[in-house]
Amino acid sequence: MQKILRMAYENADLSPKEQKFMTFRLKCMLYDMSKVILFVAFFAAIHKLDSFVYAFLIFFPVRQISGGLHFKHYVSCLIFSFVYMYAAVVLLAPIKLALAAVIPILAVCAAVIYMIGPILAPTRPALTKQEFAERRLKAFKIICYEIVLTVLFFNSDLASAGYWTIILHTLQLLIAWIMKSSKKGGEKNG
Repeated sequence: MQKILRMAYENADLSPKEQKFMTFRLKCMLYDMSKVILFVAFFAAIHKLDSFVYAFLIFFPVRQISGGLHFKHYVSCLIFSFVYMYAAVVLLAPIKLALAAVIPILAVCAAVIYMIGPILAPTRPALTKQEFAERRLKAFKIICYEIVLTVLFFNSDLASAGYWTIILHTLQLLIAWIMKSSKKGGEKNG
């Protein structure tokens, strides 16, 4: 990876901030690809690949835009991601809620994600106010789109994996927000 980065830095006129962001993005892509490969193998082996793919297609764009809990090491991130996906696809997906309950729950999730997101990794370059507002709105739109998909395909086996993915994402985003808020409060008081 260092060789790729060195070549990119030599062949492109990048500022130090752009170099840092490029390094961050490349690491994220490599780590995410390795996790997806491992997850595909696992969920295929337990015959839940279709539910995993559906949940992942919901999770990935929202996670990339709104952020959430972040870990310092690849292994802890891998374990958390696995537990998250396993919970959505295997543990919670069999619990099918009524449509009359799912719609208001997902509407609350959309509002919460809009109000508290995005929560980015501390290693990621800061967003401008405009970028922050754009990401917030984009995450909200994606959740609304996923609510429509959930309603349209509510009777399919995949719908519950989808809405549990959104619910879990909202919960982990809330946890990240609380942790970030308590850390800021501690810094102000300390």
